[in-house]
Amino acid sequence: MKALETNEINIRFGCFLPIPAVPVKKLLRIAKANEEAGFDSIWVPDHLLFIPPGTVPEAWSMLAATAMTTEKAVLGTCVTDPHRYHPAVLAQKVATVDQISGGRAALGLGAGEAMNLDPFGIEWKKPVSKLIEFVTIIRKLWSGEILNHEGDFFRLKDAFLQINPVKGRVPIYFGANSPRTLKLTGEMADGWLSIPLSPRLYEARLRLVKEGAEKAGRSIEDIDTGVYLYTSVTEKTEDSYTQIEKIKSQVIPSPELLRQAGYNIEMPKELQAISYFKALYNSEWIQKFLSYGELIPTEASIEFSIAGTTEDCVNKIEEFIKAGVKHFLLINVGPDPRQVMKAYGEEIIPYFKDK
Repeated sequence: MKALETNEINIRFGCFLPIPAVPVKKLLRIAKANEEAGFDSIWVPDHLLFIPPGTVPEAWSMLAATAMTTEKAVLGTCVTDPHRYHPAVLAQKVATVDQISGGRAALGLGAGEAMNLDPFGIEWKKPVSKLIEFVTIIRKLWSGEILNHEGDFFRLKDAFLQINPVKGRVPIYFGANSPRTLKLTGEMADGWLSIPLSPRLYEARLRLVKEGAEKAGRSIEDIDTGVYLYTSVTEKTEDSYTQIEKIKSQVIPSPELLRQAGYNIEMPKELQAISYFKALYNSEWIQKFLSYGELIPTEASIEFSIAGTTEDCVNKIEEFIKAGVKHFLLINVGPDPRQVMKAYGEEIIPYFKDK
């Protein structure tokens, strides 16, 4: 395998716990096994509902339990939103997990998804403005400040917390996808959690993060640039490709991304504007995504994922590193998940850590 030209980058590997496919108690065993395999971080989605169907535990309870079964891995959400929590309530939850874990918590935040909000009557007007105010309040509360705040969304009077993060703050990652939120990530976040993208699209979006960082007098080097990607490792390349092909509409969650990647596929009118972020948990939306998935070329889904033999995966990871990725959050979809974890633990992660 060809070595990377740049050996000084601290590349980290994280894993998503397989929610909603696996019962809660088994998730704790999987978290421990992944940490032992060498993964640096463990992430859970913060959802009320989830597509595909299955068991969806409350995120911060899950992370608190995971903190008790792990020792080193960073524990985070990908991602929470500012609509289902008051900022003080979430600040307390995160600080508690941080204390339980000995300072290993991370908070992923995004603008919100319809399936977690619309069925429950939770408003999400002006989500980006709300996100900015939300983060500002959380950081002040974590600092120990007694806070008086009159904002557009929240009002606090003589408010403070009686628990704080171990180091006085927890890193906040933005799940940013739009030009505005990408620039905002550079301005005020500690990290970026990108949806699945091709290396070329990742590099283009990273420029906007960098632009925001420079505007705020920051360096892109100070931002943990991450991406979550589906991965399958098999002895034969085509076996991994078959796995990725089964979940194409999750790998590329909107036709717009497909178009941006250069795939000009003719879409029926009812599918042209669909997006996972707008999806509701009902038969109509599920059918739309199934229909959309059938139209996605296999080569496109492979471009947006890490799949194949061990060597194939190393080469693809290097492409993403050259595009600016420092932190890989991986969703294990291999036909044998244990074999995928073993391949990463014994070959892929050491390849990048031992440089």
